Amino acid sequence: MQLTEFGDPPVFALNEVPDPEPGPAEVVVTLKAAALNRRDKWVWTSPGYCELPVTLGSDGAGVVSAVGGSVPNVSVGDEVVIFPTLGWEDGADLPTDDFDILGAPSDGTFAEQVRVSSASVHPRPSRLSWAESGALPLAGLTAYRALFTCGRITSGTRVLLTGAGSGVATFLLQLAVAAGADVAVTTGSSDKARRCLDLGARAVVLYTDDGWQEEVRRAMGHVDVVVDSYGAESFPAALPLLRRGGTFVSFGDTGGASTTFDVAEVYWQWRSILGTSMGGPHEFRALLAAVNASSWVPVIDSVFRLEDLPAASERLSSPERFGKVVIEPSAKPARA
Repeated sequence: MQLTEFGDPPVFALNEVPDPEPGPAEVVVTLKAAALNRRDKWVWTSPGYCELPVTLGSDGAGVVSAVGGSVPNVSVGDEVVIFPTLGWEDGADLPTDDFDILGAPSDGTFAEQVRVSSASVHPRPSRLSWAESGALPLAGLTAYRALFTCGRITSGTRVLLTGAGSGVATFLLQLAVAAGADVAVTTGSSDKARRCLDLGARAVVLYTDDGWQEEVRRAMGHVDVVVDSYGAESFPAALPLLRRGGTFVSFGDTGGASTTFDVAEVYWQWRSILGTSMGGPHEFRALLAAVNASSWVPVIDSVFRLEDLPAASERLSSPERFGKVVIEPSAKPARA
């Protein structure tokens, strides 16, 4: 399914393209599951970002179906998940200047097959279903780095997560709870609040309520870490909830790209603000190890066939969505 026109809604077309052939250090993965992310929406609403048509999709899991001649540790038949970050060296704190993400301008996972570097495939957690495996990579990696590399959470850390319900936010909650952190979340509906409590949150407040900050204080006191993807008013609202020396981790601006806050809330309280996006190969391996050592599974909102990508793209923006929107690329569509 290729993006053929930018816009909101985007225009997709189901096109036949040649099967990908692996280069010397590449593999081809026949996909069992892929998933949507807000990055996909960012691309289809950014006219001129790349040449069209292009195949979007950063998340994917499947079976290796072809291997290049210089690939030593991957074999045909391996069940894998795809590391979606491009241009990030193993062990590095930051990506290189070539940083990018699979799925535009390079063709991504909303297809039956995808070609990637052999270094980008990792054994999938065998306890997960294909849909759960395909939902994990981008959002799980973003959440893992935000919590552990940037927030340095451990057992007992008091964490506030803003805007629970999205794919990354549900991973943040599940990873933090599995690590033994004490978690409060904000969300926009009573139904989402109930589901967050079911996932292990100690306190849930509705950000639509006046004075929700006081509810967090009553439940948690001051928190050690805030992880936020909303931007805008999250900064002035959540910074005062941090203890002295606490850390505010920012990985998005879905609510607005600019804000105003009292800078004394940072320097006079010895607080840190850290920006992050995606993560490196070492963090992806750590994410997979954390998943393999735990019992939680990714939250799946809905599953669509490949040819139903337009409907899946609508679901991505639905305020009722909770968790990941998954595509099954290897479910062949009916053709006339």
